[in-house]
Amino acid sequence: MTVVVNPYIPLSSAADRDKFLSLVRDVALETQANEPQCLAYCWTTSASETDRSADSPALIQGLEVYATKEALAVMHRSGAAYKQMRGVVASTNLLTYPKGGVPLYRPAGGGFLSKAGVSETVGPEEYFVILKYIVRGGDAISRVLREERTLADELRSNEGVFAVWCFVPEGKAEEEEEEVSIALLIRLRGVGDYAGAVEESVGQFEARVSREGIEQTMFWGGHGFGFFRQ
Repeated sequence: MTVVVNPYIPLSSAADRDKFLSLVRDVALETQANEPQCLAYCWTTSASETDRSADSPALIQGLEVYATKEALAVMHRSGAAYKQMRGVVASTNLLTYPKGGVPLYRPAGGGFLSKAGVSETVGPEEYFVILKYIVRGGDAISRVLREERTLADELRSNEGVFAVWCFVPEGKAEEEEEEVSIALLIRLRGVGDYAGAVEESVGQFEARVSREGIEQTMFWGGHGFGFFRQ
């Protein structure tokens, strides 16, 4: 079963952020070379100064996708670069992991992680938008995910869109009558490719699902590094 990791990490300074990202960049290179069951591995920093605060001046967000739980728990975490990163984190208190560990997610809705002709390796000019919503009630969740499939189909033909993908917390069934967080990732050729048709399509998606009680809890626009398997 495909599993998704979506860490959202506040660090105390830009220096700490850069140190952590240098370690994670090594992990990304090793993972791309040696772990074919890692389908995507990408870390981003915010493109907006407004995302910083006195408490969290340096935020980073990651997206990791694995074909199986074993690919994450065994193969990925046994890598030399990963162990080096964890060793530095443990010895320096560079960051703290959430109580109970990093939460896992699963793919939902439709979408695509890659397109023919798009480089597997993330380029420095690429732009990532991550949108998060709260949806309440099983019927509403199902309808929102159907609208997400429509959005992905609309954006698939846009040459500036490299990926559209949706995920929800692991263990949450679409029919459950409870609050669920839905995340939407859009990988773009550059920041200018979001404004215009893509932003308009996202706005129309949000308008269509607004009657389902959807509430946007995050808009993240950032640049980063990593890869998305073909």
